[in-house]
Amino acid sequence: MDRDRRRIGEFDIAERLSPPIPPFITQLCFGIICTLIGVLARGGVDLISPAAGPFSLIYPTILFSTLFGRWLSGAVTLALSFLHAWYFVLPAHMSFDFVVAEDAQRTIINGVAAGVILLLAELFRRAVRRAVNERKAEVASRDLLLREIDHRIKNNFAIVASLLSMQEQRQTSEEARQALSTAAARVHSIAAAHTALYSDGDKANLVQMTTYLGSLTQNLSKALFVDDTVLRLEAESALMPRDLAVAIGLIVNEAVTNASKHAFRDIDKGEIIVTFEADASSYRLQVADNGRGIGEAARKDGLGSSLIEAFAKRAGGELNITSSPKGTNVELTGSADAYVSGGA
Repeated sequence: MDRDRRRIGEFDIAERLSPPIPPFITQLCFGIICTLIGVLARGGVDLISPAAGPFSLIYPTILFSTLFGRWLSGAVTLALSFLHAWYFVLPAHMSFDFVVAEDAQRTIINGVAAGVILLLAELFRRAVRRAVNERKAEVASRDLLLREIDHRIKNNFAIVASLLSMQEQRQTSEEARQALSTAAARVHSIAAAHTALYSDGDKANLVQMTTYLGSLTQNLSKALFVDDTVLRLEAESALMPRDLAVAIGLIVNEAVTNASKHAFRDIDKGEIIVTFEADASSYRLQVADNGRGIGEAARKDGLGSSLIEAFAKRAGGELNITSSPKGTNVELTGSADAYVSGGA
């Protein structure tokens, strides 16, 4: 509603119809149209009370014409409306003669008042336009600053991920290499959320889950799987709050990382499927693999499982983890209160 009011206040018909129609022509035509509207209104009043307030209706007409059509439009409306009221409404009708002597002074005073209204309306219109232009300049400056900050943040994420990868390559301990690889994957998860958030500026603080999870799973696949393991994503389109999206992304990160560590030993072809579904009342995340399962001790005491539980609590969803020799399934469900559904 507030946005619609601002748009009405900023409306300029000459600007809207330019360049196909020159502003001069637009203002003349708009002034004539406003005059015709005023004449029709005057005719309706005369049906009820003939000759009552002969100049009263020209003021709102001039005001409207000037505010939305600039001063030239208001001047055209003033001249035509004033002449119409003088010639057709004042006695004597169809004449510029004054039957009542005081009508001459009344006509002059009303003409001056109409001119003052036109002047004030034009000054107000220009003040509004200046404010609009200043606001647009501020928004452009802010957007430029945000793009610069966004660029720097992306570079910082890339630097951190590169440093972790370099350290991983230098390690001889397999445990240390896995720890650094996991840390790099977490950095990629947060970076993917950042990228998904700032790539859709008209939906501030909301993340498109297909974009986010697509980028996340792609990074995870590159970082963790160099053999025949396949990481597949099946995600429905939905817009979710940033913090909730990040929590879901971190759950995906930990579940996929755990699968890469434990699920596919002695398995020729592993597969992990990340599924995200959303409707009007709920959402569901599922990370399922076809590995050999995770032991009970690893599920209870492992850092990855603990992190998944913590992120699920942060997301406000219900977590269910099942594991068997045929694979592990991590499922998170949440209510509609936790997210905003939407299209692409």
